[in-house]
Amino acid sequence: MNVERLWIIGLMLISLTTCQKQAVQPKVYGRYVPERKDDFAWENEYAAFRMYGPALKPENPSNGVDLWLKASPELVVDSFYYREHVLGLPYHINYGKGLDCYKVGHTCGCGGLVVLTEEDGVYHTWIGGPYDRWEILKQTPDSFVFRLEYDSLPVAGQLLHEAITITAAAGQLQNKAEVVLTDPLTTNPSPLTLLVGGGIYLHDTVDYYMTIPEVGYVFYEEDALSDKTAAQMNYEYNGSTSQGRIQISVKTPDATLTDIVDGNLVAVRPYRLGDTLTYYFGATWSQFKQ
Repeated sequence: MNVERLWIIGLMLISLTTCQKQAVQPKVYGRYVPERKDDFAWENEYAAFRMYGPALKPENPSNGVDLWLKASPELVVDSFYYREHVLGLPYHINYGKGLDCYKVGHTCGCGGLVVLTEEDGVYHTWIGGPYDRWEILKQTPDSFVFRLEYDSLPVAGQLLHEAITITAAAGQLQNKAEVVLTDPLTTNPSPLTLLVGGGIYLHDTVDYYMTIPEVGYVFYEEDALSDKTAAQMNYEYNGSTSQGRIQISVKTPDATLTDIVDGNLVAVRPYRLGDTLTYYFGATWSQFKQ
């Protein structure tokens, strides 16, 4: 075999190896984040999210969902945490890759679980605290599935157990959430009449929202820097408070209520303890570039 042929075969092998590496580049990613007070974070090409863990409990977090904006399909979760906790560069500032500018507090946040009860025609919203346990169920380059469990979700004087399984898939704008609520203290049917589904917390001013009751769909859009702290940090860094717009959507199949309740835009339906309820949530950013 002559040298020229060996050279050609070598180029072919290098090309094949490169193609194989490109073929398995992950588009979806997630992990438990002990270095940041037990966060659980995940992402696909379009956006990144996180939910809060037990180490954050003294700060009164919720069982809601936080949103991180992404400028491109590049995976950013690890780099955001590294930048914040090792380099001291806050992920609330956009350095070109995206930023965390969405305020959750003790709310359902960006597509978190909403539980409603009704009394005399008035709805009340129940929000839980941080998760107690996590488990990764599936992790491939195109899919990430995990479950979080909450031991004490307060609902009308009862403490319910919440298990939420979330699936993030490549190419999908929305995550899939599968929720099971149970009463661990009794095997008898609960007298509670619940409406359960996904919700979007509306910040200080209601910007633009839309509901499509026929398919259980709600949509909300706001300025990316609606949070004053994030706006100030970005202004100090680059002299501008303009970071585009956020679009958030929730879909709860068979929803019977798609409206604003207690400052949340909700899509909920009647729920019986022990059943599995499925809803979908996701977000996009006007500055995202494919």
